[in-house]
Amino acid sequence: MSTPNESYELARRRVIAKTVYKGVVALWLLLAVLQVAIWYFTTPGGYFWPVWPILGTLIAAVVSGIPTYSRRPAISDSRIEAELARMRRTN
Repeated sequence: MSTPNESYELARRRVIAKTVYKGVVALWLLLAVLQVAIWYFTTPGGYFWPVWPILGTLIAAVVSGIPTYSRRPAISDSRIEAELARMRRTN
């Protein structure tokens, strides 16, 4: 059972992660608009090349958001404990 301080810290980390992820999504959107603008002003009506970098960065943005919004944390307490134990053995 977690203490109130541990619960607060977990909630705090989740809020920070979600805030950072919203920044990632905003950056993706800004880059997509910029690429479409570059395409429009350089080759309007030509091959719509921005689709490829937009899709690539969209996939990266979605994958980076999975740990943030999944119910299971990306870093579990057991993994942290195992890493601490390994660090203690090597020091």
